[in-house]
Amino acid sequence: MKGGHAFGYALLYSLIAAGTTWAALMAWRGFLTDSGSYLAPLAVTALVIGAAGALLRWLGSPAVLTIVVQTLLAVAMVSGELGGSPLPVGSAGTQIADTLELAMESARTYAAPIQANVPSVAPLLLMGGVFFLLLVDFLACTLRRVPVAGLALLAVYSVPAGLVQSGPGLVAFLLASAGFLTLLHLDNRDHLLKWGRPLGPDEANPWTETNPVADAVRVGAGRIGVTATVCAVLLPPFVPVLDLDVFGLGPGDGDDDIQIHNPRADLRKDLERDEDIPLIRFRTDDPSPAYLRVAVLNRFTGEEWSSGDRGVDDENTASGDLPQPEGLSSAVPFSEYFYEFEATDTFDSYWLPTPFPASSVVAEGDWRYDVDTMDFLAKPDDLSTEDLEWSARGIDLDYGVEGDFFGDAAPDAVADEFLEVPGGLPPIVRSQAVTAISGTASDYEAALRLQDWFRETGGFKYSLKKAPSGIGGDAFETFLDREAEGGRTGYCEQFASAMAIMARMVGIPARVAVGFLEPTDLGNGDFEYSSHDLHAWVELYFEGAGWVMFEPTPQRRADERLLPDYSTVEVDLPEPVETTSNTTSSGPSRSLTEEATEVTTTVAPEDQQADDNKETEEGIDWVVVLLRVAVVVLVLAVIGALAMAPRLLRRRARKRRLAGTTEDLWDELRTTALDLAVPWPTGRSPQEVGRVVVDHLGDRSDTDRPERPRTGPAADPDAASALERLVAALEVARYARPGSAVPAAAGLADDALTCCASLEAGVARSVAIRARWLPRTVWQRPAPAAAGRDEFVEV
Repeated sequence: MKGGHAFGYALLYSLIAAGTTWAALMAWRGFLTDSGSYLAPLAVTALVIGAAGALLRWLGSPAVLTIVVQTLLAVAMVSGELGGSPLPVGSAGTQIADTLELAMESARTYAAPIQANVPSVAPLLLMGGVFFLLLVDFLACTLRRVPVAGLALLAVYSVPAGLVQSGPGLVAFLLASAGFLTLLHLDNRDHLLKWGRPLGPDEANPWTETNPVADAVRVGAGRIGVTATVCAVLLPPFVPVLDLDVFGLGPGDGDDDIQIHNPRADLRKDLERDEDIPLIRFRTDDPSPAYLRVAVLNRFTGEEWSSGDRGVDDENTASGDLPQPEGLSSAVPFSEYFYEFEATDTFDSYWLPTPFPASSVVAEGDWRYDVDTMDFLAKPDDLSTEDLEWSARGIDLDYGVEGDFFGDAAPDAVADEFLEVPGGLPPIVRSQAVTAISGTASDYEAALRLQDWFRETGGFKYSLKKAPSGIGGDAFETFLDREAEGGRTGYCEQFASAMAIMARMVGIPARVAVGFLEPTDLGNGDFEYSSHDLHAWVELYFEGAGWVMFEPTPQRRADERLLPDYSTVEVDLPEPVETTSNTTSSGPSRSLTEEATEVTTTVAPEDQQADDNKETEEGIDWVVVLLRVAVVVLVLAVIGALAMAPRLLRRRARKRRLAGTTEDLWDELRTTALDLAVPWPTGRSPQEVGRVVVDHLGDRSDTDRPERPRTGPAADPDAASALERLVAALEVARYARPGSAVPAAAGLADDALTCCASLEAGVARSVAIRARWLPRTVWQRPAPAAAGRDEFVEV
């Protein structure tokens, strides 16, 4: 097979394998709404991996080196996609780690398909796809184990089975099946061609080297494969199957189900449902029930809130009395109300809705509470609220309106997690928090001003349709910026998220609560919560009051009458002025952190950020770019040097031997034979060695080299004659009497080169290329050719 044609065939084979894997990866589209976010970069990566593998295999690279180079290229591609740099180190590595952490959190939390307004799972799909691209290429192309590669393709296709509502997809199955059948045919075709040239007329032989893709559908294997594929497509609709719901990611029983498995303040899709679905019915002696809490979100990553790590003891069960609420003074007056709940079969939650605070909760099953949050979660994986009945006794605390029980939190009053603020948030978040609480003298006053800023004075509006997507990162800037499109417009999730993180920024422990806002009164003490009542609010911590709720969502959603009295107290201070240029306050001001104070001096944070960006664009970014380019060039240079080193060392050794004695020429011929895996008998005379080597000489003039070239003295008579002269000269040099005339080695150098070239022509092209680029004698030095010559017997 000619060199160009051989590389073209290798490239075609690799690209078919890459395309087949990519087609199989289309089965993962049901995991997210924007499948192009992982399929597009995977398509480019598949081309790079396939082309690199084809080139390396054509050059005769060992399997280990091939997969190592492909893996390095794949890592560079993924790092560039996720971290903005081909090297996953430094800031790029940190960004990749953060991106993967958010993606894993989304995968654990949301049911497929995951919407675009939450952190995408595309990074996980991208890394998984790259792994399978490397695995299939290694098995099918490098090791030529196509049937084994089929198992990897089956694993790709089986991942979404039962996990996504749409299933793996017919198109992905058909394309992957066609590609796999083509690979099977080409693999078997190559095995047959290794037996030699086909006999009979070429046009009557099904294994001739015509279009290999067209050949794939002509033979029996193709017909069997097509039949099996058609059966796989047509038969399943007639076979009864189970409706699976695995890890909460399955299709469930339909669109009427409401699932709260891993609570997160992402209520938008449930609130936008056209149909209001009943979820919980209950009876109570509370005349005006509201705010039934499901779970608490403690941890904020900068992009989203999560429940964080929870530890529940075996004793903390929903079997009766509960401990005193954390931080609550015994002097606070209170009343108790009794609740009897019953969930419908459409409410599937691993978290048990309860009033907060509560003095007792009783529920069937192993429900455990977290002492830090006093929310209840199911211990067994199969336990949920579907059709569950439970009871609770809620505590109605009367804090009054004087603020007597709202002391500032002590430094170690609560876990550090409730004060953590991630880095990377837009400066407007802190600047607006400082502006909103300007002039306040306590945490309680600051909380009241923050709530009032969101509900009244800040110009915020409640809207599901006009709200920007997301709750963190850049979404913060859009949500808080009055001038931005869609600014100061949001829904409960965004209001609660913003107030909680801004409260933390000014030193108030905060968390987000998820649950139900206001039930429908059915009469006779019966009430009902539905899907449209799902809501999110804020809980803040104060010494003496403990954890108490505040409501930042404007009145269109959360009516004033639902708010507790302590949260509606007016603070007699000047209205906050949204400016950050040398502002002063005539009244007492809260002690803010140094970082917060610096943000509010001389320059508005938005302008400061713009200046920083301008400076970065003018200088710093170019330095970073140049450093990255230099590092990439250096890495490529090192890889190139390592790849060229064996060939250069071999060339130097050959040049030295060709300029030496007859023994050196013979040593060069022996080294060439060892590199080409040509037999070289040891402990034999030159005549005996020559008789073995001559049978491996190939035709140097045959450019269309087959897989098994014709060899022997008749294949290259000139090389056979050159070998005879070289053997004769070596015999004279070794065994002639002292003083005898010895043939000049310089005249035999051409004969040695002729023999070496003929030996190379007598092996498969891949073997010759491997010997050229990765000669084994560079690492495994052969013994000198003259070693043991006294044992040689002349025949």
